[in-house]
Amino acid sequence: MDEPATIPTISSPAGRVVARLRALRLNWPRIIGISLVLVWALIIGHEYLDLNPQMVPAGREFSSAIQAHHLWTRAQQCGWCALWDGSERGGFPALADTLASSLHPLVILTTLGWGVVNGAKIALIAALAMAGLAQLWLGRELKLGWLASIWAALMVMVSGHLAGKMELGLFSVLLSTATLSLTFPAALRLARTRRYRDAVLLALILALSAVAGQGYMQAGFLLISPAYLALLWGSRATMATTWRRFLLAAGLALLLAAPFLVPLAHFWPNLVKDSDPELGAAISLNKYLLNLFVDDPDLLFGSVLNPLPYPHMYTLFVGWIPVALAALCLRFGRREHWRPLLFLAGSAALAIFVGSMVPLRWLLPVAPFLAALRFGPMMGGLALPPLLGLAAYGLDGLWQAGWLRSTLYVGLNQAPAGRRVNWGWLLLIPLFMALQQGYRFSQEWLFVQEQSPAIQEVLAALQTPSLAWVQPPFGKHEYVEPAVAMGLKLSPGIMTWRWRDRELPPPSLEASSEGPPTEVISQATVGDVVVYGRNVPVYAKVIASAGWEACQATGSGGHLTVRCNNQQTGILELLENQWTGWRVWRDGQLVSLQDGQWLRVVAPAGEHVYEFRYQPLDVPLGLTLLLVGCILCAALWTRPDNI
Repeated sequence: MDEPATIPTISSPAGRVVARLRALRLNWPRIIGISLVLVWALIIGHEYLDLNPQMVPAGREFSSAIQAHHLWTRAQQCGWCALWDGSERGGFPALADTLASSLHPLVILTTLGWGVVNGAKIALIAALAMAGLAQLWLGRELKLGWLASIWAALMVMVSGHLAGKMELGLFSVLLSTATLSLTFPAALRLARTRRYRDAVLLALILALSAVAGQGYMQAGFLLISPAYLALLWGSRATMATTWRRFLLAAGLALLLAAPFLVPLAHFWPNLVKDSDPELGAAISLNKYLLNLFVDDPDLLFGSVLNPLPYPHMYTLFVGWIPVALAALCLRFGRREHWRPLLFLAGSAALAIFVGSMVPLRWLLPVAPFLAALRFGPMMGGLALPPLLGLAAYGLDGLWQAGWLRSTLYVGLNQAPAGRRVNWGWLLLIPLFMALQQGYRFSQEWLFVQEQSPAIQEVLAALQTPSLAWVQPPFGKHEYVEPAVAMGLKLSPGIMTWRWRDRELPPPSLEASSEGPPTEVISQATVGDVVVYGRNVPVYAKVIASAGWEACQATGSGGHLTVRCNNQQTGILELLENQWTGWRVWRDGQLVSLQDGQWLRVVAPAGEHVYEFRYQPLDVPLGLTLLLVGCILCAALWTRPDNI
């Protein structure tokens, strides 16, 4: 006789799962909204779905903007050697690179999954989706209807503060802008609930923003932070708790971002960035505001509207329809929403003000370091998420207005219900027009182009049998990422900062189409580019009283192996920047490094093997603080709130 099937009880684990599934109520508007955002991101960035690595996103500096993503390809090859980036300018600590987005989880996952170039394409689409999801979340925090929330989410994804950055291929700026978009709804949520878990959520977003790269958008976020006072101000009973929660979020964010912040703080005195004391990119506030409405690339590339012909720096295009809807907050704003609305309005206004660089001009005499923000107009892109939040609020108020939702009767006499027309649906026409205009504008910048085969040919001619510094055609960004992928060591390369008071290692091979450099000893022609051999110091050599002898060097990043068979005792010198954390073993025995810019160690006569390893203490310290932050976040996530 068959036994009856066992039915799980509510008290059993299986029963609890069944009960939860039955209790689950799907929020279809939210599911539809998220689905539309994801589909819209694929439509906007459809050209990035071409996973041919020779098809790269347009933008002159894209290749140099993603070079730091090779942290993860290097880590796959040699593990901890990736902590030192030896690909440019004598090498530097990889995690202290202010330009890099390599610690952002989106970059980590896409690079490991699809490689550097294709991973960056996928990450760009995901960043667009992230900005849209942030706007959906903002609509939820403002308690808006589905139409207003979804429209604003779709609109933000085609606005100029994201797509326009790809005019120059600024991957990190787009990613950091999209990540910072999440701070607006997260801040509103924490101010409303004052819960520990929402402080943790804001901390996670702030930490992600810190590691998103470039630095301009992070500086802009700090400069518009006074807008948070609208959320922190309140009754005496709640204000203290609100302040504590926001300070808690900031402290947790510092811990979570420690793997980047600790090496950066350690390296900071050695970092120099180009400055512009004249702030030549500054623009009048009136002209800067006009960029909200300009979608003509020819005008953006000209110098009539903006001081410099660089659209990526100034474009804020969103169109007149969202701006008009944002103004309706003055009509439909409710008293209980004055803090969120003031926060959003203040954030948008301050971002525009900061982006015009007017306040930087005021502050420069007392804070000269602000001259490093020479491309400050990019920071104005932080105005678009709160502005579209206000537009969504105005749209929702208009949609809910009684006079707009009244019916229009067709005919002379009272018509049956089936012939009634709702005026409200006419709003879909301008909303669709705004999306269509934004989509057209985004496609001016979001496309791919084929990489020239000549790039690989030139780089192949620059390869050397031992480690050596080489130089692709100077200032040509398109050579940078392919060169790093091939393991070449570039001097000077292309970066946004440099070492303080250190000279560059001279390249032994130099490609140029503009004439020979000095000290040429050989040359070879590759297409219209000539590769010159130069009489410069070799990468690894033993310097003795009678002269020097070359050594054979191999390795990558922070793992370098040098084999020497020198006739005289001398000093082994590598043209690799010496910095705290480097250690060296000679024939398996730990020996001391000598002082100087380059890695130097005593080299006895005879055949020896030297192992140079970069083993910094700042990275383990940063990882330890990250672990502490994760433990605190986990504890606070489940901690009860006593409000």
